[in-house]
Amino acid sequence: MGRPTRWREAVAVTALGAALAALMTYPVIVNLDEAGRVDSPDGRWAIWNVAWVAHALTTNPTGLYQTNIFHPYPDSLVFAEANLVAGLLAVPAYLATGSAFVAHNSVLLVAFMLSFIGMYALARYLTNSPSASIAPAIAFAFCPYIFARVPHISLQLMAGLPLSLLALHRLVDQRTAGRAATLGVVLAGQALATGYYGIFAGLSVGVGVLFFGLTRGLWRERAYWVTCAGAAATAIVIVLPFFLPYVDLQRDTGFARTLDEARTYSADWRAYFASSAWTHRWMLPLLERWREVLFPGFLVTIGAAVGGWLVATRGPRPRQEIAAFYALVAALAIWLSFGPQAGLYAVLYQTLPAMSLIRAPARFAVLLPLALAALSALGLAAVFSGWAPRRRQIIGATAAVLVTAELAELPIQWYPAPPPSPAYRLLAELPDGPVLELPFYDAEAGFEWHTTYLLTSTRHWKRTVNGYGDFFPDQFVADAPVLAGFPSPEAFARLEALGVRYVLVHFDLRGSPDRSAWAAGVAPYRSSLDAVYEGTDAALYEIARP
Repeated sequence: MGRPTRWREAVAVTALGAALAALMTYPVIVNLDEAGRVDSPDGRWAIWNVAWVAHALTTNPTGLYQTNIFHPYPDSLVFAEANLVAGLLAVPAYLATGSAFVAHNSVLLVAFMLSFIGMYALARYLTNSPSASIAPAIAFAFCPYIFARVPHISLQLMAGLPLSLLALHRLVDQRTAGRAATLGVVLAGQALATGYYGIFAGLSVGVGVLFFGLTRGLWRERAYWVTCAGAAATAIVIVLPFFLPYVDLQRDTGFARTLDEARTYSADWRAYFASSAWTHRWMLPLLERWREVLFPGFLVTIGAAVGGWLVATRGPRPRQEIAAFYALVAALAIWLSFGPQAGLYAVLYQTLPAMSLIRAPARFAVLLPLALAALSALGLAAVFSGWAPRRRQIIGATAAVLVTAELAELPIQWYPAPPPSPAYRLLAELPDGPVLELPFYDAEAGFEWHTTYLLTSTRHWKRTVNGYGDFFPDQFVADAPVLAGFPSPEAFARLEALGVRYVLVHFDLRGSPDRSAWAAGVAPYRSSLDAVYEGTDAALYEIARP
C-alpha cells in the first residue's frame, strides 16, 4: 500500500479498537474516576500498583521499587508483579487527574484497544486482507478468557503476544538486523508488561524459530541463527535490569512456585467450555463446576476449523505452513494449560528456570484464541479469494458484528468505590511518617484484606506497614499477630522498632473492633497517643511517646 493508504487504515483501526474497548467494557468508560473491581483483593491491589508506578515515574523514578507498602522492607515492588508497562501507560491519566481509579481504568481501556490492534496487525500481515482481519482481531482481544481476569491488570496487556509473532514472521521472511531488533524489543515489552505473557511470547517465538527453520530449510543459514540470537540478546539486555531484583529475591529467600501450586491452578476439560458471555452462559449449568474460564467462542473455533481445512486443501504452500504453525501453537497451549499432570509442563519446569515463577499453567490458554484467530483470518482470506472488494467488506463487517455480539458480556462487573474516611484527608496533610492501619490482618484472618489499605494509601502515599503481594517477608508474617493486638506493650515496642508515627484504626471494616470496646482498650495508652481524628468510622492517632 501507499503511505497515505497505510495511515488511513492505521487511524481507522485505532479508532475502531478504541470504540470496541469502550463498548465491550461498559460501564468503565462512564465510571473512570469512581469505580473498579474493588470487590476483589487482586482488583484493589492492581489499582494501587498501577497508581504507584505512575506516581513514582512522575515524582521519583529512582525510587520506583521502593514502594510505600511493607515498611520498612526495601525493593517491595518485587514482592509481586511490577506492572511497569501498565504504570507507564497510566502516566498521562495520572498526571491529568491524580486519581488512582482513572489511571487504572485508562490502562484497562488501552489494553483492550492494543490487543485488538496487535491481532489485527498480525492477521493483516498473514492474509494481506483488512476484511479478513477485523473479526479475528475482535475474537482475540475480547475473548472470554480476558474478561475473567479484569481484576488482574497485567493479564490485560496481551498485545505483545500477536505482535511478537508478527515480528517473528517478518524476521523469517527477511533476516535483517532491524527486524531482529524489533522482535527483541517487542518480546522485552511483553515481558515488562507481565512476566507470564513474556514467558509465553518467548516460548511461542522459540517454537516458531525451530518450526520455520525446519520447514523452510533456514536452519542451514548462518544469517538466520545470527538474527534470531540478536533478537534474543536485545530482549535480554532490555529486561535484565528490571529482572535482577527478582533474581535477588529468589536468591535471598528461595521464593519460587512449586509443581504442587501449579497443579492447583491448572485447567481441566470443563474450563474450555466455561464463559461469562451472554451467548455462552447456557453451558454453565451443564458444567456444574469449573476451574477456569477458557472457552474461546463458537465462531472463532468454527472459523479456525473451517479455515484450517480450506487452507490445507486449497491454499498455497506458504499459507499451509503458517496454518500448521498456528495449529501447533493451539495444541501446545492446551497441553501446557493442563499443568504438571499432562507432562509437558513438568518437563519445561525442570529445564527452564523462568517457569519457577509461574503459578497458573491454565494461563497458557491465552495462546489458544490467538492461534484460532490467526487460523480464522487465513480461512476468511481463502474464502474472499477472487471476490469483489465490496463483497469482502460486507462479509468481513458482518463477521465482525457477529463475533462482537457473541462475546459481549455487558455490563461487565464493576463496583463503586466506597467513600474514604475523612481521616485520610487529614493524614495526607500531616508530616511524613510511617503508618499502621488496623485491624491488622494476619495469616489466619487473611492477608488479602490489607489491599483495602493499599488502595486508600493512594490518597496520601505515606509509607505503611500494611502490605500485600505474591511474597510476604518472614518478619512481616511474624509481626502480624503482635500488631493485630494493638494497643499492647508488645505492639508499642514493635512500632517503636519500625519507626511508626501514625496509627489509623477503622471501625467499619471486616474484623474491626467495636467503637466502645476500642475506647476502653486504648484508654490506658492515651498518654502515648495524640488523637488527630476520632469519628464513628475511624480514629487517627500520632504516637507521642513509646
